Amino acid sequence: MRRSVARPAPDWAEMTLPRLLRWRGEGPSGSRPALRHKDRGIWQTVSWREYWEAARLVAAGLMALGLEPGEKVGVVADNIPEWYFTELGTQAARGVCVGVYQSGMPREVAYALSATDTVFVLAEDQEQVDKLLEVRSQLPLVRRVIYQDPRGMRRYRDDPWLMSFEELLDLGRRSLGRLSADLERRLAAARPDEVCLMCFSSGTTSDPKPVMLTHSNLITMGRSFQDVEHFKQTDQHFSFLPLAWIGEQMMAVAAGLVVGFAVNCPEQVETALTELREIGPHLMFSPPRIWEGFTRQVRVKIEDSTPLKRLAFRAGMAVGERVADRKLAGRAVPLGLRLLHRALWWILYRPLLDRLGLVRLRKAYTAGAALGPDVFRFFHALGINLKQGYGQTE
Repeated sequence: MRRSVARPAPDWAEMTLPRLLRWRGEGPSGSRPALRHKDRGIWQTVSWREYWEAARLVAAGLMALGLEPGEKVGVVADNIPEWYFTELGTQAARGVCVGVYQSGMPREVAYALSATDTVFVLAEDQEQVDKLLEVRSQLPLVRRVIYQDPRGMRRYRDDPWLMSFEELLDLGRRSLGRLSADLERRLAAARPDEVCLMCFSSGTTSDPKPVMLTHSNLITMGRSFQDVEHFKQTDQHFSFLPLAWIGEQMMAVAAGLVVGFAVNCPEQVETALTELREIGPHLMFSPPRIWEGFTRQVRVKIEDSTPLKRLAFRAGMAVGERVADRKLAGRAVPLGLRLLHRALWWILYRPLLDRLGLVRLRKAYTAGAALGPDVFRFFHALGINLKQGYGQTE
């Protein structure tokens, strides 16, 4: 009987993000889900192998368009698989990805792209393309804009400044043969301390500053997070915060690649909370407004319910808050209180969390601003160990 041989761990000292993606894509877990995205009401799955192959095609396509090592590729889009393909493909070609908030005004997008000397841009749809066309004269270095969603783009077809993402992939397929050796050289030559990503600072003192982040920055962050939180490869992360923000890069890109869990992206930002329940994530990283919104939603619905349900909710939350207060203070929870809290999990807390889509949530985080103690207490009472993260893009 043949024994299976355990696969060696990555050489973290020499690892870059594209090498880590290739290690996952070409390994025995290459068929596992890496990305999911809801498109026209249906969840589409991308395996680690498909993720790596798409990144290779993007890399070859960008190289065929003339991308040189160190040059910048901007992305102005929601959380879509093409952002991940473009980011990792750019890095595979030794370029630098620049994340730009899709909610930015044209002048803000122009500032972000010009401040980073961006030469290619992935724009998600007509809305983002129109912003770029409006400030085209301010972007003399941008050689090509690549749009992902072709809807509404028919009248732009004759503009040589624009091309579709499918055209980029097709160019990559046609060019991969002659460029494969050069791509392999670039992958091999890349060093962990090379800049691979630019995110912008908060801009509290003046204009936001592009912050240069290396492969090592991101991978070390992902590994450190994993050492503390012990994520599982079978976990599901719900990614709906902008990938231009370092917090979402930390979870969806860095930790996702380090651990190998699946990242799920909603169809639209507006539908995210509805689709959250469909996924039932194990991991979630959200700003305070999301957690505050959940709290308000529960309290409003309870106030609209019957007097008996309101009484049961208040009594059950009183027990949960007693448990939460003891745990947050580092005090032991008596056995009787623990058993009562566990019973209430099935009777009250679990149905509430199920309505919110949080019933499977194991790891919950907030960052970007301080979260009020009442909201922390609310989720800890329900049995969710919500944690506050602190950090800076810099």
